[in-house]
Amino acid sequence: MHPSSLHRRIISGEAGLWAAPLRLALQVASTAYSVGVRVRNDKLDRGQGVIEVFAPVISVGNITVGGTGKTPMVINLVQRLQRLKRTPAIIARGYKAQDGRAGDEELLIRRRAPGACYIANPNRTEGATEAISGGSDAIVLDDGFQHRALARDLDIVLIDATCPFGFDHVLPRGLLREPVQGLRRANVLIVTRCDAVAEEVVADIHARLAELAPGCPILSCSHKPVSIARVDGTDLSNDPGEFLAGKNVLAFSGLAHPQAFERTVSSLGAAVVATRRWPDHHSYSAGEVRSMLENANDIDLCVTSEKDAVKLAELAGVDLDRIVVVQVAIDFAGEDGTILDALLDQTLRQSKQQ
Repeated sequence: MHPSSLHRRIISGEAGLWAAPLRLALQVASTAYSVGVRVRNDKLDRGQGVIEVFAPVISVGNITVGGTGKTPMVINLVQRLQRLKRTPAIIARGYKAQDGRAGDEELLIRRRAPGACYIANPNRTEGATEAISGGSDAIVLDDGFQHRALARDLDIVLIDATCPFGFDHVLPRGLLREPVQGLRRANVLIVTRCDAVAEEVVADIHARLAELAPGCPILSCSHKPVSIARVDGTDLSNDPGEFLAGKNVLAFSGLAHPQAFERTVSSLGAAVVATRRWPDHHSYSAGEVRSMLENANDIDLCVTSEKDAVKLAELAGVDLDRIVVVQVAIDFAGEDGTILDALLDQTLRQSKQQ
């Protein structure tokens, strides 16, 4: 589930007094939802229905709906595991995959982490077992914090600095998938998109997380633009700021947080004179992309994200030369990347499968 802009305005209070009765109704639904989550978690806390596999399992998840930067983090973790001489597999539910075709997240991960196995299976235990049978010796569970049927050795939870606690209510009154007390299950918390908020905001988030999950390591990172590429992945420049500086661009995307992407483009010196936003995980048609390009007057370039580019690359009969892609990578603050490496190494050494 990804929140609509209207839903977000209502639950955040931005919609004004007229939405107060709606928030009250949503609160009633949230109470029922919370009870269901609590019952399920109590059962899983006792180990009922939890299955172990014979490889270390590293879960990457979040506690809110919407994008928190999981895909770049999964890529980062897979690359770290490969440097540790592991053969990792990514197990995901395969969100928005259609007619047997790969979804955007799978396409992007395959492009950025070649050699890693990717299995899309709503039954994560089956997927992990298949991967291990195929030779994988480490499992990265994509979006796995609430998918607790598969036992994990390291639970990584991402917290989006721009909306860290989902307006402090569970669905549908807020954006929390479960009450924030669930963060006590985490082994490491990573605050993402720290560059999008003030340093004091990041400090406040760290302070609250320390209260919610005492003793849990809390790391920080940003999504750093590292290069500009063509839609097919061919590099154009390793200096995104120099490449885009002074250019009039149309920024378009199908992301959970298009505003964050547009801010990134602006931060590189481009003048974002137009935007086009599609729903998250949007499957582009040749016609709509062709129409967008034909109407992009007085535009030097159209700029999009990597997650969008992997789907655009499959379109036939569209001239994509005016579209460039901002490629990003996880950039950890200070020594936080080293701390994560140490946690991964410790997890691998202590796991049931060496």
